[in-house]
Amino acid sequence: MKVISGLNQLETEGLSDVAATIGTFDGVHPGHRKIIDTLLRVADEQKLRSTLVTFNPHPQIVLGTRGPVEILTTLEEKLELLASTGIDTVVVLDFNKQLASYPPEDFVREVLIKKLGMKALVFGYDHAFGKNRAGNSQLLEKMSKTDDFYFSVVPEFKMEGQAIKSTFIRNELKSGDYARAVEFLGYNYFITGKIVRGHGIGKTLGFPTINLAVPPGKLLPREGVYSASARFDGAKRSGMAYIGQRLTFNDKTLSVEVNLFDFDGQVESERAVLELMEYIRAPKKFDSPETLAKKMKNDEVEIKKRIG
Repeated sequence: MKVISGLNQLETEGLSDVAATIGTFDGVHPGHRKIIDTLLRVADEQKLRSTLVTFNPHPQIVLGTRGPVEILTTLEEKLELLASTGIDTVVVLDFNKQLASYPPEDFVREVLIKKLGMKALVFGYDHAFGKNRAGNSQLLEKMSKTDDFYFSVVPEFKMEGQAIKSTFIRNELKSGDYARAVEFLGYNYFITGKIVRGHGIGKTLGFPTINLAVPPGKLLPREGVYSASARFDGAKRSGMAYIGQRLTFNDKTLSVEVNLFDFDGQVESERAVLELMEYIRAPKKFDSPETLAKKMKNDEVEIKKRIG
């Protein structure tokens, strides 16, 4: 998968004969994958290059018209997920107020057709872009005739009667049922972050941890203990993760850390990917560090049973 960053690189690449889709694709969830699957089919049928156009940062972070947003996937994580879909090219455009002010007709003609070489456009049923979000499926249907490109709208995708949307998944991760959130997300939620030095509390309890610095704006799910795995140093290791305050120690700092089972080696990587598998229990303040350590041992036994 080729990644093109910004309008300048897009122009120098000289792409042509492209089947495109456009959107934020935060989370790359099953609803997004329906759009991508349609894009791949159209590209194959029409012998075109499949290309996904997305934005960084998330448009709502810049515009804020619907309040603050916590993202499901950083750009790095989004590209990792998209690389597994079979798309030929991803174009990442810098989202700013100047780009947001583009009349949608100009964006289609100047960016998608002229710079990208678009011959076909696959579009999510409820997506909108451009000035005043006027770039919707109705406008694009008309433009496909006047500007001569193939146009296809992907209908709403539901699971268990629920429309799959990033906003719904965010709400489920934050305050709902984690298992349900993962079902609608299509994979275990994961956090990619820099490995940082902790306070050493876990080590004193007999459960040394790897601590992660979470990228700004990245959504943290419901606080508590999770069965988990961590990827670093080219390997994946099982363990138990904790997200939340260190209540027993009256520390209100939000912590993201993972204790790895049967691992006492040195960590060479600067970054790790923490994958959260099952939600085990909510945070709790214990009477003493010793009581907390006993509970953590019980958590370890329970998680090892679950992961086999």
